[in-house]
Amino acid sequence: MWILGAAALFGTTGTVLANGPLGVDPVSAGVVRLLVGGAGLAVFSYRHFRRVLSQFWVAGLGAIGVGAYQLCFFYSTRHAGVAVATVITIGSSPLFARLIGAVRHRPPPHRLWYLAAVILSVGLAFLSSAQEAGSDVEFVGVLSALIAGLSYAVYTECASVLIDQKLDSTAVMGVLFLGAGMLTSPFLLFRPVSWITTQRGVVIIVYLGIVTLSLAYIAFGKGLKNLVPTTVVMLTLLEPVVATALAYFVLHEKVSGPAWFGMLLVLVGLPIIAISVQRPTTVKA
Repeated sequence: MWILGAAALFGTTGTVLANGPLGVDPVSAGVVRLLVGGAGLAVFSYRHFRRVLSQFWVAGLGAIGVGAYQLCFFYSTRHAGVAVATVITIGSSPLFARLIGAVRHRPPPHRLWYLAAVILSVGLAFLSSAQEAGSDVEFVGVLSALIAGLSYAVYTECASVLIDQKLDSTAVMGVLFLGAGMLTSPFLLFRPVSWITTQRGVVIIVYLGIVTLSLAYIAFGKGLKNLVPTTVVMLTLLEPVVATALAYFVLHEKVSGPAWFGMLLVLVGLPIIAISVQRPTTVKA
């Protein structure tokens, strides 16, 4: 439930940005979101922050993963379209998580996990029709989306490794996201940021940073205490369902019939993931 709650909060990001002030820039919003949200996580877990920082290499790799995910996903949306970028990024991340788990000799997931993976993949393909494809899909956009999917799996794995060492999960997330914010902050020198100083801009940044990042990743970290990264990444596929539903009910965007069918398939696949978690093969090594 922690992971599904986090995914639901993730799914509100697009709707909030769509209601931003004139000239809102998604890249600068993403970087500032990392800084604000990471700082929020640091405040919530300041007593445990130093212990996580002592695991420099794993924490550093996780922070790089977070930053790479943020930038590569936004880059992909511009060169492959939002729909294609979302499907490739979110759809590839469970595969990368499974490959990383195999390299780390983690027991394979229960066969129900693979059944859910097929159902969710088909659901995501249908769900992508909820959005306009935009300009022609470019190879660099597809490649960037794949890197974003890999980066998501990498930072989830790094967070899991740190949490397995009995480190505070909120502090782990704080180090990864605040670190990513610092690593990507130079991009603010080249992006429009004046919109952030407007009243609406401040409200949006606070919401994106504290709600969709700090609070969401507190829940995400708690979920990682009991679930392997492969399962966690799969459960976050609830995000595009929430995003599409909000686009329809809040932004009044048109959602096609196939997209509704895709949402239904995702909602069918998620309980199968939950059932597979009960099987012995999903226990961490």
